Amino acid sequence: MKFILRQVEQSSLILAKIPDSLRLVIEKIQSYSYAELYEEKDIHGISLEDSLNTVFNAIEKEKNSLDISYCYFFMAIVMGIAVQPTIKTYLPRETITGNIFQYLFRDWIYSQDNYQLNFNVSFRNYQNYLGQYQALDEAVDVFENMLQALESVKTREAILNILDDCFQGYAIFPGSQGRRELFDWWLLDVVPSVFCGRLPKNIHTLKGVDKMTKHISKIRNYFWKVVENNQSQGNTDLEKQDLLLRFLAQ
Repeated sequence: MKFILRQVEQSSLILAKIPDSLRLVIEKIQSYSYAELYEEKDIHGISLEDSLNTVFNAIEKEKNSLDISYCYFFMAIVMGIAVQPTIKTYLPRETITGNIFQYLFRDWIYSQDNYQLNFNVSFRNYQNYLGQYQALDEAVDVFENMLQALESVKTREAILNILDDCFQGYAIFPGSQGRRELFDWWLLDVVPSVFCGRLPKNIHTLKGVDKMTKHISKIRNYFWKVVENNQSQGNTDLEKQDLLLRFLAQ
């Protein structure tokens, strides 16, 4: 409970910047308990998936289709940051997660017509490790769904799959303890932050809650690698590049 109260207090500023309709939905959803989070079943019979869709409906009511895709793209990036340490725990020398971040940034900023895929964004070289550890498998699934988040027709489905791997699976951490804290972090910090095009102040990983500033440097490095490697391209979407810069600036 202390964590939840602290999160409400820390999130008050960003919550004040979102529309009242979304804020009221967040407050309502936060008041429920969920059997899927190993809590006593809520007397209203509200499922976690229903609540997630209620939040997404509230977001989509306030934004046009383009802004909705931006919001979900940012949410996918945040969840990838949260999940990356899980993969690094099992595959400490892997480079695929970094490649996926770079691929997402490049695909988002630059036209796809003038470049060929030169990132290895597949975990097929780690097939011997997959299938042995639930946490690794579900963390990998998060990154594979992040790639799906680029396709507008699949974006919401991809985000729901990511959240299922995190809230009910082991993508961020195993066991039942802390599931509610993880959900409240997403609801109170991530949702309003990405709605405003900003990183959340905190990040939840398998090591617990920490300040985003301790995790964001390498993500910014992925962004700058993409920019440096594509400086000669004349097909830069400057508006989207600026949005991504502001997002990563925290």
